[in-house]
Amino acid sequence: MRLRRGAKWVFFLLIFAFAFGFLFSGVGGGGGGDVIQQLLGMRGGNPVKSAEKTVKQHPRDAEAWNSLALLYESKGRQTDAIRAYETFLKLKPNDLVGLSQLSAIWRDISTQHWNEYSVVAQDLQDASGPFGLNTDPVQVFIGSSGSNPLLTAYTNTLNTKASAAYSAYLKAATSWESVNRRYLQATPVSDKLARAQAELQLGEAAANANDLKTTITSYKEYLRLVPGSKVAPQVRKALAAAEKANSKG
Repeated sequence: MRLRRGAKWVFFLLIFAFAFGFLFSGVGGGGGGDVIQQLLGMRGGNPVKSAEKTVKQHPRDAEAWNSLALLYESKGRQTDAIRAYETFLKLKPNDLVGLSQLSAIWRDISTQHWNEYSVVAQDLQDASGPFGLNTDPVQVFIGSSGSNPLLTAYTNTLNTKASAAYSAYLKAATSWESVNRRYLQATPVSDKLARAQAELQLGEAAANANDLKTTITSYKEYLRLVPGSKVAPQVRKALAAAEKANSKG
């Protein structure tokens, strides 16, 4: 099995994006490690339960929701962390740190699903060909076509898994792009470097979400703002790849 249509250029951009995506600190960069350690080091029982109790008692306390989100994230409870961050951002919609934390989670989730899809796609590729899993080797040697129904069923199962993983990947990548768009909107126009960084990160997320129009627009804006940056050559390559894919429809 080959990568799905549109996935090939995304695969290229993934490799490229991961190489420079965290060159700058900021959106998608995670953080909050010191705060998490302080929260986990609190005495008096389970810090997560304590934080949950606090937000119930003070639902309008933005920092309480942020602390809860950090704790959820430290425990690997990504879905709960997303909900907590979204509540925090309803109270403080332009908080760049909160948007950065939320972006990092969606980036991790999309990467997890992409890796799952890649593994299954490779299994399907290995299953094809004259001696692949979905081919009966006896039929190959006697010169007639045919396939083993059990192995065919196996590859059908793999196809189902690949489709589910790819759909989950695109859903997460789209959410990642949405958060990065919010980050860009919250970034001061007067801060040229911060705007360039936000455009770069939005372009990366859009590339993963197969949003070619936004990818091209963001990378062009990044190059307009900081044409001489260290990663400008890589951005130009990624931009060319996106424009080529876009021209093919």
